[in-house]
Formats: sequence, C-alpha cells, structure tokens
Amino acid sequence: MFLIDSSVWIEYLRPKGSVKIKERVRELLGLGVVVSCDIVVIEILRGAKNKKDFDELHDSFFSLPRIPIDEKVVEIAAQWGFEMDRKGKIVSTTDLIIASAAYKNAKLLHIDTDFKVIASFYDLEEETLSV
Repeated sequence: MFLIDSSVWIEYLRPKGSVKIKERVRELLGLGVVVSCDIVVIEILRGAKNKKDFDELHDSFFSLPRIPIDEKVVEIAAQWGFEMDRKGKIVSTTDLIIASAAYKNAKLLHIDTDFKVIASFYDLEEETLSV
C-alpha cells in the first residue's frame, strides 16, 4: 500500500505538474494500492479552487481507503515530535501525523523534506519523488 502525501497530490493535480509524478500516481492508482488519511484529504479539499472542484475531489478522495487517525497514530506522532524536537529537528505536526499514519501501514510517497528527516530517525518506509 502507498499513502500519497498532499505534496504529491498537489503536483499531480496541477495541469502543468510533473509528468514523472503524474505517471507514478497513475501507476499506483491503476494497481489499486493507494490509501489516504484524513489529514491529507483535508489538505487537498481545502485547496479546491471552487465548489465544483471541491465536489469532484471530495468524491475521488472519499472513495480511497483511509488509514484512521486513531490513538496509536497520535501517540506515535507525539512521541516522534517530542524526540525530534529535543534533537533540534523540527518538522510540522501535520507531517508527523501523516508519517505516523503511514508507519507500518503503507509506504509514504512524497516530495516533502520533512518526511526524509522523520525517516532518518525512524523506520518509516518512504519514497521521495522529484518534481
């Protein structure tokens, strides 16, 4: 399974977005191995340009299986954030939650450096794409 971060979805949805990213996302969607999580859904939907786009994106993203943001995910994110902050490696809370949702559930597909930092500390399976 692959949890696709909003950084990749945003590039994928851009009309002139990276061809390489569009091809990788299409490949994974075709294989039926894409999952999401509520934080990513919120990030994508709030960026919709208008109500029509919102409705189309809503239908697409709510059709994907989602990894729940449950107590375990929150505990992992909080622990990682605490430990990383003490080591001077500050990443966004949102990215901590997304990474902890992916942890042991899916490979995280992204173009966000915060996830590389998190993966350098923890056993987060991730794939970084370039634009």
